[in-house]
Amino acid sequence: MLTKDLITKNIDISKNIFIAYSGGSDSTALIHLLSSIKVDKNTKVKAIHINHNLSKNSLLWEIQCREQCSKLGIDLIVESVEIKSDGGGLEAASRKARYKIFERLLDKDDQILLGHHSDDVTETLFMRLLRGTGPDGMEGPKLKRSLGQGVLVRPFLGVSKKEILDYLKKHNIDYIQDDSNLSNDFDRNYLRNEIFPMLEKKWNNFPNRVSNFSKIIKDRNDNYSYLMHEKYDDLISNSINLKKLRELSDPLISDVLRYSIKKCNIAVPNSKIIEEIIKTFVYSSPGPKSKVEWSRSDKEEVSGQITYSNGHILISKR
Repeated sequence: MLTKDLITKNIDISKNIFIAYSGGSDSTALIHLLSSIKVDKNTKVKAIHINHNLSKNSLLWEIQCREQCSKLGIDLIVESVEIKSDGGGLEAASRKARYKIFERLLDKDDQILLGHHSDDVTETLFMRLLRGTGPDGMEGPKLKRSLGQGVLVRPFLGVSKKEILDYLKKHNIDYIQDDSNLSNDFDRNYLRNEIFPMLEKKWNNFPNRVSNFSKIIKDRNDNYSYLMHEKYDDLISNSINLKKLRELSDPLISDVLRYSIKKCNIAVPNSKIIEEIIKTFVYSSPGPKSKVEWSRSDKEEVSGQITYSNGHILISKR
C-alpha cells in the first residue's frame, strides 16, 4: 500500500531530496507522495526530468512534467541528452546517461528517489539471469546504495505495479504513458508484455514469488561473503599473491577474483572474462605485458583491468 510512511522511513527528511521524474506512473505516484511530505515537513524537494530525445513526444512529456511540478510547487531540473548505443543497446545507454547526470547533480548526503517497484525487481532478475549473472546479480536492486556523493533510494521496491496504478486511479492523478512501452523490440518490454502475463496466469503473485527468492539469495550471499572474508581475507585485495591463488580450486579462484574486484569498486566482469583472467594469469606464465580488460554495458560503475607484477596480479580501474 502506498503511504507517506513508506517513503519517510527510508529517507532523511532533513537532507536534500531529488526525485527522478519521467512523468510515468511510478515517478508520478512518487512525486505526489513527496509533495505532501514537503508540505507537512517543510522538506527540500526537487525533481529531475531527463529528456532522452528518443520519442517524437519527448518535448511534450518535458512540458507536462514542468506543468505538473509547477502545480505541486516542486522545482524541476531538466536535462537533455543525446543517447548513443555503445553496444549494449539503447536501454543500457539511456540508463548510463541518467545515472551520470544524477551523480553530477548530487552533493554530499543528497538523496535521489527512484520509483522502481517489485515488478521491476522481477524484470531485472530475469534480464540478469538471461545474461548469465552469478549469485550476486540475483539479489536484485538495492533499497539504498551510494551514488557519487549522495544516496540512491528506491522506496517502492516492496510495492507492486498494480498498487501504484490503483493509487493513481483512486486520487485521479494523470500520468504519461510512454508509447515505447508497447514495443517488444526492447527486452524488458518483451518480458513485461509477453512472458510475465503468461506466468502470472499460472502462478498468482508471480513478481512477489521472485522478489522473495531474491531476498533468500541476498541472505545466503551475505553469509557466504562473511565466510569468504574470514578464510581468504589475505587474498581479497587489489594485489593478489599468485602463488597462494594457485593453491585454490578454480571455483574459489573465481570467487576471490570477484570479491577483490568488487572491493576495488569496479564492475565485476561476467564468467567469460573471469575464465580468461584465470587462463591468462593462473594457468599461464604471465609477464609485464599480460593484461585482461573489461567493461559492463549494463552497469554505471567504472571498467577494470588486471595486470601482472612481481608475482602478483594487480586490479585497477581502466
